[in-house]
Amino acid sequence: MKRTILTIFLFGVMILGVVGCGKKDQDVDNTPTEADNKELIQCLENQLESYLSQEQDGLIEIPLSAIKSSDEEKIDYYKGVYAGNQPNNIYVMVFPKNGTYESSVMKDFDEYFYNKFSVYQMYESPLTPTIYIHSQDNDVDFKEVVNKCMVKNATDDGKTIPKKTLNKINNTTKIVIEFNQEELGIIDDKDTLKEVLNTISSSKKYGDAFLCDGNSFQFKMYDNGKLIDTIDVWSDGKRVIPASLHKGCSYYSISNDIDLRKIIEENTNYVFYSILAYGDFNNSNEQLIYKDHKNSYYIKSDNPNEILIKFMLTNQTMTLKYALENKYISGEKVAAENPEILIKKIS
Repeated sequence: MKRTILTIFLFGVMILGVVGCGKKDQDVDNTPTEADNKELIQCLENQLESYLSQEQDGLIEIPLSAIKSSDEEKIDYYKGVYAGNQPNNIYVMVFPKNGTYESSVMKDFDEYFYNKFSVYQMYESPLTPTIYIHSQDNDVDFKEVVNKCMVKNATDDGKTIPKKTLNKINNTTKIVIEFNQEELGIIDDKDTLKEVLNTISSSKKYGDAFLCDGNSFQFKMYDNGKLIDTIDVWSDGKRVIPASLHKGCSYYSISNDIDLRKIIEENTNYVFYSILAYGDFNNSNEQLIYKDHKNSYYIKSDNPNEILIKFMLTNQTMTLKYALENKYISGEKVAAENPEILIKKIS
């Protein structure tokens, strides 16, 4: 089966495949050793197992052959288990030899989960294996899990944003959020402004993974109608840099627990999601998958389960059909942003 991965967000596209820029001002080699990797894996396993099993509930391993029948030589690490008394409580971790998300290897893992569960969670990162998990409430906080296991990569010793710049932006009375020079929303609530300013102040130079992938959003900082600075914000919600300090690949990594994506969603109509689409859409007939009081929505796919949507803040993954039927997102929004995937027709 031909596989196409489309990662598309409201008003824009997130670029897959970021590139390391080198250490530059850093003298310390933070490359993880084999011992570091073993410790990380063990920590992740312990954290994830706590979401699956209750007291006296043993874990049963899932053989790789239950998920994949080929390409085993391309997998560097695999672990899959389920709870003995709750077989729907399950997690799988996998790391291909040629990258964090190699489509030819990962296809079977995706299919295994979307065929078993209407909703599950999936986490991808250059720093960890890809993680799939289904638990009773699908409420795993991956940020908390990874933070507990990445202590050695903390950036407490990094440089903060210069005081002169922080003193200037601390006078902000309004923030205009923009994407591609289009205004998405305004923040003028004092508590939210304070939260954003504290988050920016907490950031440290560079961060855990030094990636050169470009920022996506701009926070225009105003003091009583006067623009005093612009904060460039990355689409992962954890990296920022004042435009006045922006050079090359440099950024500051947020060190508190705030995710700026959540603040963006709460103060705009923006939704952070991605679409994973499988198959060849050019050779398929249109199929009706959803209908509301105004429109009908069609896909070009022989199997509606081959089009998935992942909500980035919760890592919840489900078929697009299920998401539309259960009001996770509107058909109007998805069709406007992804017309090559979802076709809207007036009913």
